[in-house]
Amino acid sequence: MALKDELLREFSLHPMTVINGEELASRYNVSRAAVWKAVKALKSEGFDIVSSASGYMFTENNDFLSSEAVSRMVPEITAPVYVFEEIDSTNNYAKVLAAQNAPHGTLVLANHQTAGRGRQGHSFYSPSNSGLYFSLIIHPEHTEYISRITPAAAVSSVEAVETVTGIRPGIKWVNDLFLGKKKIAGILSEAVTDFETGRISSVIIGIGINCRTMAFPDDISHIAGSLEAESISRNALAATLRQRLLYHIDHLDDPAMMDLYRRDSIVLGKEITYTYNNGVYTGLAEAINDDGNILIKKPDGTVQTLQSGEISIKDW
Repeated sequence: MALKDELLREFSLHPMTVINGEELASRYNVSRAAVWKAVKALKSEGFDIVSSASGYMFTENNDFLSSEAVSRMVPEITAPVYVFEEIDSTNNYAKVLAAQNAPHGTLVLANHQTAGRGRQGHSFYSPSNSGLYFSLIIHPEHTEYISRITPAAAVSSVEAVETVTGIRPGIKWVNDLFLGKKKIAGILSEAVTDFETGRISSVIIGIGINCRTMAFPDDISHIAGSLEAESISRNALAATLRQRLLYHIDHLDDPAMMDLYRRDSIVLGKEITYTYNNGVYTGLAEAINDDGNILIKKPDGTVQTLQSGEISIKDW
């Protein structure tokens, strides 16, 4: 990776933080002059970097989504990145690309979605300049583990958020990230089937993360929240999330991933309300198996296994 790309990743992971030039030179085993030239090159590309006697600072003005920035942060991933200022849904566009045989790892990002979608027909509130709206196209080799894709997306999201912000959210089965009692991210995985063979040819993994404080519509203001990070680079978050997700997708057969999912679960051991066959029930969230199904101990002592559906934590 070129020095300026190394610095771009370094600055993106630590926005609004002064980083000493001598420290950078030592870390990357180059001269101070080489660091200065790399910073100058980044400035010429439009990045806002403040130089001072103390070092260099990547300002908050740099949080514009850039396909070049995302690609350069993880150069070993060569699939394309598409960035839109506004789009109806990143998942919708990713489906179009998948139908055109887009390569594994192709990424679609948007600053604003006019028709963001969640599971079970719900919408996902996606205003401008506030969140990361992310859709990744994958061609899974291990289709026998396809039920683990959404858990893998949740684990990857937790890892990416913690890497970039230092904040560690929890996972609410099956596809939401929470901070405290507020939902800060949602996941929508959609399979694309080959018409001739009837087999799954690709999967679109859509992830929406609320990065900054925002005013939510009244109908979700009681449950929706955001990372509220003082400073955050959505490019760094997108690049890190893409990297972690592709890693876990390549290791769906590794049971360690489901251990990570269970570790960050906020529902295990709690009384929950759930829907099943159009009925509403309560029980104890006792376990999550390696297929991502939740096992609920009912009041009569029997165990109900849910593969999908809606649950809520009782008394929240």
